[in-house]
Amino acid sequence: METINSAFVDASLAAFKADGKNTLALNAMTTHDPLEVLQKRDVSYEHDHNYSIKIENEGKITNQKASGRCWLFACCNVLRNSLIKEYKLPETFELSQTFLFFYDKLERCNFFLEEIIKSTDEPLDGRFVQHLLTCPMNDGGQWEMIVNVIKKYGICPKDNYRDSWSSTASRRFNGFMTAKLREWACTLRSASAGGASVSSLRKTKESFVAEAHRILLIHFGPPPTTFSWKFHDTNKEGNTFKRFDNLTPLSFLKDYVKFEPTSMVSLIHDPRNEYYKTYTVKALGNVAEDRGSFYLNVPIDVLKKYAMETLKGGDPVWFGCDVGQYFNRNTQVMDDKQFDYDLVFGTSRTQNKEDRLRYGESLMTHAMVFTGCDVEPGNDLPAKWRVENSWGSESGDKGYALMSDSWFSEFMYQVVVKLESVDDECKAALKCEPVVLPAWDPMGALA
Repeated sequence: METINSAFVDASLAAFKADGKNTLALNAMTTHDPLEVLQKRDVSYEHDHNYSIKIENEGKITNQKASGRCWLFACCNVLRNSLIKEYKLPETFELSQTFLFFYDKLERCNFFLEEIIKSTDEPLDGRFVQHLLTCPMNDGGQWEMIVNVIKKYGICPKDNYRDSWSSTASRRFNGFMTAKLREWACTLRSASAGGASVSSLRKTKESFVAEAHRILLIHFGPPPTTFSWKFHDTNKEGNTFKRFDNLTPLSFLKDYVKFEPTSMVSLIHDPRNEYYKTYTVKALGNVAEDRGSFYLNVPIDVLKKYAMETLKGGDPVWFGCDVGQYFNRNTQVMDDKQFDYDLVFGTSRTQNKEDRLRYGESLMTHAMVFTGCDVEPGNDLPAKWRVENSWGSESGDKGYALMSDSWFSEFMYQVVVKLESVDDECKAALKCEPVVLPAWDPMGALA
């Protein structure tokens, strides 16, 4: 059949009406939330929030609101865990996600314009330049981009740099900044075509970055350069007031958070590419003088193993996944077995993970944190995982989500663990030069 004709439509409709199950499915789907109709009741009973391995001092669920700051929230939630334990802080303690957000956006403006300068000899309608122009300012990011910002600027408690309207609802800021960045890209490429030198272009770029900085300051306010950290601890002998003065974001990072950004390694599972090799993505980064993305590709069970061992050691795990797949937002359950598409539609999805990546059906969309897992007797790996999300506490287990192990296999792409915890095979592979993937590769997706 080359085209759809009336005979085909009539025959297809007749076949539909001949099966009463289709009418039942139609009646249910046109009057209810599809996820409620598709939900397998027997599978839902498996979604209890009891775990054999769980970190201590889980924080209260945070809320990124109408922004794409999940990767920063996930990082701050990992880092706050050790602070809550050491200083007996209340579960509501947070580090400032907006502080990291501010400097990521400032650096990202410079990074984008620098890539424009480097690519002035490439055609405007070429795939790479068009990729740069597609979304020059958004909220998502990658682990190495967090490392770059924290290493350069430090971090501070949320009480010392609170949210602004635009950090909780970033759409308007991003839209305006996107327009400016494309405008500046046009100016730089036009100047280059007119014979301007690279040094001249960078001088022009400096004025653009200064303008971007001013816009950021107006939207978010100036981040602190010095501050005092004050709190009441939750000591059982009675709340004790504590105060630490004359701190800078970098000294707070070094002396109190005690996080060494380069001590972590990013493991990915990408079945399209060879395992135990490192990969990077062209033009994926934020701080121009630092490296961009850097991943070690390993089999999926290796991701599971190191995530589980990290949890056993008492530490949470930052991870990236494709959260929209087989996800029930009301219950905050990620389980590829929970919806019965075949029963309702007479068909289900059959692509494997590799093909989903190749055909644009899946990529990393969200970053969260593992705080626990459940290993059943006789098994080496978990059957389910406890997930700290950043979408508020109204759904799931007071905001905590659940991930089945089969969902992990299909839609998990990245975990970040301590470098010292990986085996010699991984450490040897990390020393190799990374394979450079194209800028539009799905491994360049921003969580």
